[in-house]
Amino acid sequence: MGSLARYGLSVGSRRLGESYAGHFDGTTWTAHAPWPAPAGTAELLDVAATGGGRAVFVGHDGGRPLVVEGDTGQFGRVAVPGTDGLNGVLRAVSRTADGGVFAAGERYVADAPYPEPMIAQRVGGSWRVAPLPSIPSARLTGVWARSSTDAWAVGTQDYDSAPRPVILHWDGRTWQRVAGPASAGWVYAVAGDANGNVWISGTNPIPPYVEYPGTLLLRYTGGRWSVAYGPKVEGNDPSLDALANIPGTASFWGSGTVSTAGLRLTAVIERTR
Repeated sequence: MGSLARYGLSVGSRRLGESYAGHFDGTTWTAHAPWPAPAGTAELLDVAATGGGRAVFVGHDGGRPLVVEGDTGQFGRVAVPGTDGLNGVLRAVSRTADGGVFAAGERYVADAPYPEPMIAQRVGGSWRVAPLPSIPSARLTGVWARSSTDAWAVGTQDYDSAPRPVILHWDGRTWQRVAGPASAGWVYAVAGDANGNVWISGTNPIPPYVEYPGTLLLRYTGGRWSVAYGPKVEGNDPSLDALANIPGTASFWGSGTVSTAGLRLTAVIERTR
């Protein structure tokens, strides 16, 4: 088969709740089961090619953070120090050209009713759980890395009450929370390009959180933040949970869903101009 880094990857669940991954070799899609756990006990939520025909998958297994790596012939669970016995989930993963891997999600500490952000990363060949600023009642849903010394992770704090964006940046030494241009709202995904542009997608409700001005898009370029709003669909606001740069350009694609007639979910694809 062709290289995973060159061709397509998809991840999700079969109809019976079994973990599923699809590999496209340029001609056909082939199904795989990277983590053959009993149906309904594990879930793969994201995947990134790691080069040499290999890929890394993230998700959860019985409530524990899950990292699986391998190629189309053999996959295996990756032991990440600090996650043994931990209650949590990894929702997004990003790989860099220089070999770094960053996975973002959340974990529960002691008997806390709400989670706090978690990032598992492999920089310099070793996996570890990264120290993060204390952000209670928050989870991370997106991560993107330009290199092993420049990565972004995003999520939402107080996501089921008065949501506020969480933006974290890795400078090669520490993760720090970044003050973005929106004080309220949910954020879902992040992506950037080689020129320093970073886009973050989300929704930005106006209190009491029943009116939305449109799909929220945060842009960081030239050291400055700006806010933009995407188009509505039938008067409703799409939620873009995936972003990707078009290689060699400053343009981005976004995909997600919107609730339309009769609360039916409809797929949406958007592109920056």
